[in-house]
Formats: sequence, C-alpha cells, structure tokens
Amino acid sequence: MEGQEFDDEAMDLTPNLMNLVEQTSLKWVFVGGKGGVGKTTTSSSLAVEMSKHRKSVLLISTDPAHNLSDAFDQKFCGEPTKITGFENLFAMEIDPESKDGGNLLGMGMGGGDTGMEGMTEEQQEQSNTLFSEIKNSIPGIDEATSFG
Repeated sequence: MEGQEFDDEAMDLTPNLMNLVEQTSLKWVFVGGKGGVGKTTTSSSLAVEMSKHRKSVLLISTDPAHNLSDAFDQKFCGEPTKITGFENLFAMEIDPESKDGGNLLGMGMGGGDTGMEGMTEEQQEQSNTLFSEIKNSIPGIDEATSFG
C-alpha cells in the first residue's frame, strides 16, 4: 500500500498454528466467539503449544463457568497459578462478576501477595510487565473490571 511500510514478518501471516507460534513479536492472542464454539479447548491447546516455544505463557480466562479449571483438572483463581506438569505455563480465571476483576489490575503493582509463588524472578518480572501492559493498553479495562 502506498505510504505504509510493512515488515516481512507481518506480510507473511499464513493462517496456521506454526505461523502463530513462531511470531516472535506476538504478545497477545485473544480467543472469542459464542458459547460452545471451543474457546477453552482452543486457547488451552494453543497455550500448551506456545509454552514449548516461549519462556513463559499465561492463559487468562474470563468465562464465569470456570471451564479452564476443568480443562486442566486443576483449580485456578484470579492470580497466576502454575499448571501442573509445566514449568512455564500459568493460568488464571478472572471472575467477571468480581469487584476487582480477579485482582487483574492490582497485580504487578508491587503491592501485597501477588500469588506468584512458584514463579522465577524473571517470570514474576514478566508477569508484572504483562499486567502493566494490560492496564495501560486496553482502553476502558480499569472501568470494565470495576463493575460488580
């Protein structure tokens, strides 16, 4: 396109799993759709595959049914929890009905117990950076998580 510059990596976006996994600049993947289309299955499978190629992966669910806990047969809460059997894969379920959005915005702010037990210092720093990016990059996130 005239007047726009694109790098080679962005131009070669073949829609397949390995291209998604191999994108070095990719920080976020959002999985959405109507109920029953396989969002939990897709996002869980993608997170497992990405954990094979990344230092650390955090899977976040806002599903009030808490199907993520069912998918991994492990209880998750509003704080990052290491998934059993993985060294670098963490999950959390944010209760959309919760006043604080599952403590999403309170994390990474240097205050109190952050629930990051089991994470290395590097993973904790990445998590702090991640939550700061969430808080600062999604318009209206602070308002959305405060509804209760």
